[in-house]
Amino acid sequence: SDLGTGAILQATYLGGSGNDGANALAIRPRTGEVYVAGYTNSTDFPNTSGGAQENNRGNQDAFVARLSADLRTLNQSTYLGGSGNDFANALTIHPRTGEVYVAGDTNSTDFPNTSGGAQASYGGGSSDVFVAKLNSDLNRIIQATYLGGSNSETIAGRNFNPARALAIHPTTGEVYVAGNTNSTDFPGTTGRDSTRTDQDAFVARLT
Repeated sequence: SDLGTGAILQATYLGGSGNDGANALAIRPRTGEVYVAGYTNSTDFPNTSGGAQENNRGNQDAFVARLSADLRTLNQSTYLGGSGNDFANALTIHPRTGEVYVAGDTNSTDFPNTSGGAQASYGGGSSDVFVAKLNSDLNRIIQATYLGGSNSETIAGRNFNPARALAIHPTTGEVYVAGNTNSTDFPGTTGRDSTRTDQDAFVARLT
């Protein structure tokens, strides 16, 4: 193996003419394809044509990109977001179906395809968490949902390791999300002491 010699087998840039950042990465087990998620304000992010969301809808959108295992081909990219600011901070791939789950934070009240989700509407505060499910080709958003109370939430923040914030149960397929909240009315809980002013962690379990 060349890894023992410290060789870089392949590297690639990924981005447009604006600011782009990658926060999460996962490899699809069956194909070896590399999925990357992050944020961008580029209106010309590469290879979004044919993606689930071809155009940037806000100042800062999340993105998801799918590359070949050797990093030589960008198979598909997609923007992911509404008219506000959206950041993807965590990414995981369903081990059997290859469906792509992305989580992050958003202040867009029009995040795409949340109708029918566990929380169809924006909860409040300066940001909510979002969780989105895309097909493996990244050309369809199957479902998205907000996740948050009347104050602010973030998916582990950008000061933490986002790779620890999203996981799929290998048997049931249930989705687990972890992050931070200032809300005393976080959904699915009995609430917390409203006199508290510090931030709590949250863990949520979704179908």
